[in-house]
Amino acid sequence: MPEPNHLLRAARERLPSACVPGDYASRAEVAEAVNAWLWENTGKRYELDAHYLAKLERGVARWPGAAYRSGLRYVLGAADDTALGFVPPRRAKTAPLPPSAETPGSWRTGALIQRATAMTQHDLMPPTRRTVLAGTALLAGHTLAAELRPLLWPVAADPIYGGSAFTPPELEATAQLVGELRVWRSRSSALSRAAVVAQLGAHTEHLRHAPQGTPETLRAFRLGAELAEIAASMAWDAAEHAPAQRYYTLAAQLAHAAGDDNLAAVALAALARQCYDLGRPADGLEMTQLAQYGTRRSATPRLRAVLATREAWAYACHGDARAFRRAVGLAEDHHAEGVRDADAGTPTARSLDDAELAGVIGARYRDLARFDAQHARTAQDYIGRALALRHPSRARNRAFDLIGLARTHLITREPDRAAELIGKAVPLAGNWASGRVGVKLRDFHEEAAPFARTPVVREAREAIADLFAA
Repeated sequence: MPEPNHLLRAARERLPSACVPGDYASRAEVAEAVNAWLWENTGKRYELDAHYLAKLERGVARWPGAAYRSGLRYVLGAADDTALGFVPPRRAKTAPLPPSAETPGSWRTGALIQRATAMTQHDLMPPTRRTVLAGTALLAGHTLAAELRPLLWPVAADPIYGGSAFTPPELEATAQLVGELRVWRSRSSALSRAAVVAQLGAHTEHLRHAPQGTPETLRAFRLGAELAEIAASMAWDAAEHAPAQRYYTLAAQLAHAAGDDNLAAVALAALARQCYDLGRPADGLEMTQLAQYGTRRSATPRLRAVLATREAWAYACHGDARAFRRAVGLAEDHHAEGVRDADAGTPTARSLDDAELAGVIGARYRDLARFDAQHARTAQDYIGRALALRHPSRARNRAFDLIGLARTHLITREPDRAAELIGKAVPLAGNWASGRVGVKLRDFHEEAAPFARTPVVREAREAIADLFAA
């Protein structure tokens, strides 16, 4: 009797249905998405159907054709064939696997490049031409942890492709562009995510044909990770969580392929932050601890400070004041050790200056104040310090600080001061209202409802409503 393919079925059941809200994708939906993706990418018609998928899940068929494997990997978000339980017919009980593939679940460079290329191609398609199901699943719990656990193992290198290598001038130009994209993203909302994704797509297409394992190619993997992280952060800022998670995951994978555990930890820290935003503190702590373990030998003090703030966030979500203070103390101690040369190449660690640390800790004390209002005063001290230290060009960060500080004054029942701060935040928030800044303004609008009869609060809430109406 054939052994069922549990991995394939589990991958399908992680994918949300496009037809039945709250349910997972049916075999017919997956088959339709695969056929559509193959048509878009090959120009050929394919006839995958629910019946054949059922045979694959029952284990009656174990090795579909290359086209179907490629389509299923993309639609189900799998890094390689083994993640979907596909086994070549003659693979069993012959020769042992090569050492590079002996670790179960380890990533291969070729599969990572293929995934990056397919992801960018899909995202650059006009919305009307995209497959409905591809990449829509938001991973959580054990599924999310399993997706990233290969960070603990070496990447399995594929054979050298023998194509054109990256030249030093090309790498320098890409590195300069990455730096410029970071500046544009932090200071303006005008930068299009499609532009970043297009650059990432062109970069990974070159990676596909570059000789593997050379110093130049390793640096190219690293630059690809930075581009993926920028694209992910832009999606997260826009509250588009599914693409943000995909690109953060890709950033961690590419950084790991580059041998840069610290940069991979930055992507994990961003995933943790996203989990907390989505109300999943257990997942956030899991991502943080994976990052801490993976960088136990390589992390700089500044990166350790970043990860300690992510750990503190989990404790704040649970109202564990004692564990929270311990983690915050560690963050401040590590931060006080100063910047290292290695921090220059690690984005989040590089940007954790005094203002950012104070703002992050203050926001987390505000979270803790939901369980005990006495922490709101401490939150006000930290966020006030962050505002005093913020550079005027950091408009988005200042907007977050002002909104966060206003929310603490609602907790301490000082609605006049809260409304005054929102009056300063709304003009700054105009360029960012469609994303996370808008989410925080909506949070204030809801939390201020008990004070709606206070004239200044009513005016502040109306200003927020007018901003969204515009």
